[in-house]
Amino acid sequence: MRIFVTGGSGFLGKQVIQSLLSDDHEVFALARSAKSELKINELGATVVLGDLGDVESYQKYLNGVDVVVHCAAPVEFWGPWEKYQEGMIDATQNLAKAADRAKIKRFIHISSESVLQDKDPLMNISESESYPEEPNSYYGKSKKIVEEFLLSTSFSMEVLIIRPTFIWGPDSNALSTILKKVRSNDFMWVDNGNASFEAVHVKNVAEIVRLALVHGKDKSVYFVTDDEEATVREFFSRVFDSFNVPIPTKSIPGFLGASLACSIEGLWRLLRLKSTPLLTRFDLSFVNMPRKYNISKAKLELKYRPIINRDEGFKSLK
Repeated sequence: MRIFVTGGSGFLGKQVIQSLLSDDHEVFALARSAKSELKINELGATVVLGDLGDVESYQKYLNGVDVVVHCAAPVEFWGPWEKYQEGMIDATQNLAKAADRAKIKRFIHISSESVLQDKDPLMNISESESYPEEPNSYYGKSKKIVEEFLLSTSFSMEVLIIRPTFIWGPDSNALSTILKKVRSNDFMWVDNGNASFEAVHVKNVAEIVRLALVHGKDKSVYFVTDDEEATVREFFSRVFDSFNVPIPTKSIPGFLGASLACSIEGLWRLLRLKSTPLLTRFDLSFVNMPRKYNISKAKLELKYRPIINRDEGFKSLK
């Protein structure tokens, strides 16, 4: 197949490209900067120089492509709404419309579990769960708006939405940020880290994307996880062990964290501070919102099975 990938120089995008190339697909990857171009060249994909926000810069390269895999997104959980409107909502809507004009057969969008995150636990949740009125981050809100657009718009192409949980693995910026906080003694558990936690190794996300090229149904959403249970403390303690970092002992009660997060967010918005708040509702929910997703739909319709388990994944971090 001829496959067009966005976000190909990112943490997930690089793994997706490697997976697709290993199956002998012809991969074209959008690159906006020289740095991204270099990374994509090193992977062996064909570079398409262009800007996701400028349809004309890449429209012609969609001709003759079979599938679009849209990985690109501003993976940031604080900032002005305009950043998410332009970088997530407008960019994805324009890409989908351009792909449809080019008669692409299938459009695979990488979304996020954050579309469902508000303040309530997400235990034994399937893809049929209703969206909250307002997710607790602009990231989740913008991803939700994109999902609603893709599912409600009439396209000639098929649309599949993949909803990963926390994506982890070697070279993860998210893990690096958490480790930095631990080393500087700025990390605390919430309620001792006892909340049920979901995560998915980057190789497993690349695997479900590979399967979604040919399996799955139009206008469908699919959760993807490692399919292994753990609490927040169990999961991240193994991460810290992998990097020989002492496991933190400090913890705060969840009710106190929730009050602090709301107050801090309010202060930052009131003062129009450009820096990232010390604590946000999204930060809190990340380590204290119990969640367990039912991935039977992905197993049945996409034939998904994790290709790397947690033990192997933690060894790969060393």
